[in-house]
Amino acid sequence: MSNSQEKDIPVVKKIVTKDEPESLTFLRRVIVLALVIFVLSLGLPLWFNTTTIYRAELPLDEISHLSHNFQKELNFHIPVYVDIPNSIISPAQQQIDSKIQNDYPQLVGLWNIELKQALDSIDSSKDYLVKLEKHQDPAATSDSYSVSPFNKETILYAVDGSSQIDQLLTTVLIEHVFKEELEMFVRVIDGSTTGESTDIDVAMPYSSQYNVVFSLFTEAGSPIDWQIEKVSKLFNPILENLNHFANFSISTQVQYYSKLTFEPTYDEERQVYEVQEDELSTFINFGDWNLISHDIKPTINFLTYFPESNYKGKPLLIKNSETNSFLVPQWGGVYIFNKGMPILEGRNIGLLESELIPIMEIFVSQLFHLLGMTSTPKSPLIRIDTLSRVTTFKNLRQSLENLQSLVKLTESLDGISIPESTKKYVELTVEFIHKSIQEASENHNFHKSIDYSSRGVEYSDKAFFEKEMVQQTYFPQEHKLAVYLPLLGPLLSILSIGVFKTLKDMKSDKKKVKVE
Repeated sequence: MSNSQEKDIPVVKKIVTKDEPESLTFLRRVIVLALVIFVLSLGLPLWFNTTTIYRAELPLDEISHLSHNFQKELNFHIPVYVDIPNSIISPAQQQIDSKIQNDYPQLVGLWNIELKQALDSIDSSKDYLVKLEKHQDPAATSDSYSVSPFNKETILYAVDGSSQIDQLLTTVLIEHVFKEELEMFVRVIDGSTTGESTDIDVAMPYSSQYNVVFSLFTEAGSPIDWQIEKVSKLFNPILENLNHFANFSISTQVQYYSKLTFEPTYDEERQVYEVQEDELSTFINFGDWNLISHDIKPTINFLTYFPESNYKGKPLLIKNSETNSFLVPQWGGVYIFNKGMPILEGRNIGLLESELIPIMEIFVSQLFHLLGMTSTPKSPLIRIDTLSRVTTFKNLRQSLENLQSLVKLTESLDGISIPESTKKYVELTVEFIHKSIQEASENHNFHKSIDYSSRGVEYSDKAFFEKEMVQQTYFPQEHKLAVYLPLLGPLLSILSIGVFKTLKDMKSDKKKVKVE
């Protein structure tokens, strides 16, 4: 072989490298593959399931329908039984419908009176009854009426030859018996807080349970015995008639050395101490008097104040007050008690039952104001019915407003949880709303209607303030990064480096294979 041929033969140089054993390379790749499979098949699903926020499906369509149509579905049709000729009932009904439509257009379809022929079995303590009688005064020239203070009976007194019984019936019912109820409904619908008959700001917020506390506060330290346990029983008939509205629990207390924060003005001429009207706002010493209630239920306070001036035989009077009492909005009532004769300090004093009964009558009137009850007509039963219907309407509106707020909250915050308990409360609220509407509109059972409406408010509040939802409101999405990064960062970084190195080695192995 010539030298030229030897030069044409390629020389293959053997490169010796210190490669790791194939078994070790295979093992590393198996480990990396196993980790990747573990993360994709178990880790990611587990992380997804444990971090996904559960959102139960709420009945949004039902809530929207009720919010827009409940006032159309709710009908307070009040049956009024009339003991008048049948020929008068039909034109009277037409006049009533026309007057409501003209004077209260907001209430058309929501509130109305249904005249019915009275039967012998009608109980005026339960049903509205109107009787027609001849005027008691033979010399009377105009018709008149009277509303019983003991039941729901109204008597129309017609003069001889009166031909406008239907007009009289319409006027008495719309402008007297149900006037304040109609005005209250209008104020609630329009959102107004002003009115001559009822000051809405005075009334306590509605609750299905109330504490009623009778307190005796004395300015001095001499012991006083008051027979409140006997007298407080006078409240029982009133509270029993309000059982469908709310549950009331009664308690009593006595506190001594209850000093005023100001000195009353002394009138030399009248020999009395006076509390000026502008001093009533600071009469109750909330700082020193123990008036704190630890019960979650709202408390209605009725406070009898026994001033030290009683020992001097000089009364403490509220200027320009006929009852020597005043009302504290959304809190309770206060009565200043003055003994009828000078008494000696240090001697046992008793507030007799006969002295406390007039005070209880004042507290009953204050209770009606604090519950938002109308001042007319004279019959407490009619006023309680008015309170029930208006409160039912307000409760239904409040329940739906709570549900609408809940829907807006869940739609605006995608990261908020909607647990099954919230869904259950919402469904119960909707159920009680339907039951309340049915009892009021179809069965005319306003007592059951207010009971269902109050339970609707209760469950709508529970739905909105469900603790699992509330705590999610204060946990933004950005906080998750701060929580998960210290946990997942090291693991993912190690896994990423291992996968990258394995892919790089596999690519290098392919380049090492050369074709000779």
